[in-house]
Amino acid sequence: MLGYEDELTPVIEDPFLREIETILLMRIYEWNHIRVDRVIEPFIDCPVVFSDSGFGITGYEPSVGNTGKNRFEIAKHYEPLIFPGNDIEKIIKIPVVEYDETATMARYNLLNDIFYGIIPVKLFGRCHFHCAPMDEIIIWTGIDNAMVYLSDEPEFMHALLNRYMEAQISRIKQYEKFGILSSNNRFVNVGNNCPGHTSRLPPPPENGIGAKIKNIWGENSDQIMTAVSPEMSNEFCFEHEKEWAKLFGLYSYGCCEKLDHKLEFLTAAFPNLRKVSSSPFNDLEKTADQLGNKYVISFKPNSAWLAGEKPEIELLRRELINGCRLAEKYGLNLVFNMKTMITLRDDPRRLWNWCDMAMEIVRAHFGG
Repeated sequence: MLGYEDELTPVIEDPFLREIETILLMRIYEWNHIRVDRVIEPFIDCPVVFSDSGFGITGYEPSVGNTGKNRFEIAKHYEPLIFPGNDIEKIIKIPVVEYDETATMARYNLLNDIFYGIIPVKLFGRCHFHCAPMDEIIIWTGIDNAMVYLSDEPEFMHALLNRYMEAQISRIKQYEKFGILSSNNRFVNVGNNCPGHTSRLPPPPENGIGAKIKNIWGENSDQIMTAVSPEMSNEFCFEHEKEWAKLFGLYSYGCCEKLDHKLEFLTAAFPNLRKVSSSPFNDLEKTADQLGNKYVISFKPNSAWLAGEKPEIELLRRELINGCRLAEKYGLNLVFNMKTMITLRDDPRRLWNWCDMAMEIVRAHFGG
């Protein structure tokens, strides 16, 4: 989707070094084509080697089929695996994490040899944990079943959510115990809601790993609950996610779901909340009016307007100008975060042009 004249085509055959090459190619590509607000870290990340058993639920991988029209039209089918009356603790396992320090140091020494005298190398562990309780549970129960269970089998759903959060909390504490957590107080995407740089959290450990949970950003979302009532989201999401959120120094919530009608519950549930998603399904002014400048609002422009037969440039322009207007009106900490691009129709210049336009509009409003 982003490829242009082989600029992102790696040539190294070794799988691990190929990943490193791809990252470096992307940085050069961004410099050449997408000069937005990006921080280039002055070191190379060396990923640690670990295994994570997950929740132990097998058989729920989707069947994938190409409809034949184009490669973006993919169908997925999930068979329900959990039903009321099941022994939930036997089905949803506590993840088991293992750390391979020997393999990690072999990688680290290799990269140090390659980049000696050019750029430092730092270890990099886990700093992102996908925590979207209902988004995952509906895969195990079936989405239709889950929506019915919320009403007809609430105790069952609460038990599922309790077990899910227990497993997630145990998992991240294992990473902390092994010393392979990395800080996301750097240029990494926190919960799909923009980079994590902040003076309100301690800086990352010097060697790249060994961060404490309390010193990093936490995150979660529940996109599948976008159309349920605020009260139901509070009961089945926010109330269960509180214990997870308490572990972290700061917190980020949301992805592509609609949240503007649930913000009262959301902000009450998470005292350490600082980043909130505002997807195209939200009324940005309604969100701005409720949140003000206490939070970072990650505004997601409508990527569908880049995906048509012709990009809707004027609609995208008006969207950006309106965002700047609201930022001025309400004193917002607003981020424009173009994401969830399903296709650019093999024309990456659509994205390049949007980025140039976004920077032009922001500078016109705020200088810099």
